Amino acid sequence: MCETIPEYWQNLNVNFASYIKEKGVKPDEQGYYKTSFRKLAEFALKNGHAEYTPDVGATFFEKEENAGYRGVATISRRRQMLKRLNEHLYGCTMWHRANYGRHYKLKHPQCPEQFSEEFENFIKTLGKTGLKDVTVTMYRRLLTKMLCEFAEEGVGSWSDITAKHLTAAYIRSKSKYHFVPYVRRFFEYLSQAGFIAYNYSSILPPVVKPQCIPSVYSQDEIKQLLDSVDTNTPVGKRDCAILMIISGMGIRASDIAFMRFENVDFTKRTLDFTQYKTGVDQRLKLPIDVANAMLDYIENGREKSENPCIFLNGSSQSLSIDDVSSIVQRRFKDSKIEYGHRKHGANALRSSYASQLVEGNVPYRAAQVLMGHLRPETTRHYVKFAIESLRRCALEVPLPGGHFKSYLESEDDVLLRIF
Repeated sequence: MCETIPEYWQNLNVNFASYIKEKGVKPDEQGYYKTSFRKLAEFALKNGHAEYTPDVGATFFEKEENAGYRGVATISRRRQMLKRLNEHLYGCTMWHRANYGRHYKLKHPQCPEQFSEEFENFIKTLGKTGLKDVTVTMYRRLLTKMLCEFAEEGVGSWSDITAKHLTAAYIRSKSKYHFVPYVRRFFEYLSQAGFIAYNYSSILPPVVKPQCIPSVYSQDEIKQLLDSVDTNTPVGKRDCAILMIISGMGIRASDIAFMRFENVDFTKRTLDFTQYKTGVDQRLKLPIDVANAMLDYIENGREKSENPCIFLNGSSQSLSIDDVSSIVQRRFKDSKIEYGHRKHGANALRSSYASQLVEGNVPYRAAQVLMGHLRPETTRHYVKFAIESLRRCALEVPLPGGHFKSYLESEDDVLLRIF
């Protein structure tokens, strides 16, 4: 770029060019990126933008969409350049944002009119039991879908529901683990309220959720993961801090997404928060390396924003739970770790931390508190992956005796008849 271009844009141009090369963009396509970036820089400087932000990119794209280019190739190239640039600076494309004109709201079915009044009363009772809003929403979506299916089959009232209708809905459900307890709770309510004569939910078979085998990584692999992050960029500082919090403290992705400045005391190096999943208050000690990584991001990488959440997406908005998981997955892929069939998201790092606690002979009760588990059985689930600890428990192989010893020492096939 020209020497009259401010140093910020010159450096960004050079770094971005290196980034697209690393991402495997073909040489003949790199020219399209350079042209689009030059157009972006000219637009930003003309409109008084000293630095790039996703909002600047969104405004630039809208201007380009209205420029009257022939065909869609040029607009597609502008879009691709902005997605790559956002990915380079902030770790995600941000193209799902509404201000990029590509946002679509999911439409969920409405409860049939003949069921709506009593169904809403049931939903209100759920809120009074202390269930989280997200759980109540899951109840609403699953049961609404079931009631819509009933209506399509000609069910006009609660008294028309039969065991056949419920069985068919169970067979069609994609999440039977949730369907059974949700429907049982709903039908128990309907039965007690006198809307149905029989509680048909008792015919549903119990569904036991298979216990997932946690994926774990060694300390060497976690070090490789952390070392692969370029902490010279804002997104690198943010991602490194997130990875260190999970791998060094075992904190869930949800609690990282909702972590606020009020939760952290860097002087005392403590972290106080209420777990999103369990609602249990948690107070943990911040390891010095984790605290330093967080401070580096806050002071040198985080955009200026009044948002109370610590970790932002580059557009002054807090990360979602899915954003945190996506960051971990992307960093695993970039680290070149051979993870094979192992999972490589936030839960895998959390599982690795739990296994390290067990291997370090941390008492179950202490490990349970550190992990924020409500039940000790959950913590014990990680014992099977504490390989070194299991080796110390291995028993000596007993020496053969009796007929088996005779069989091993003999070459006579007659002894096979004994067995």
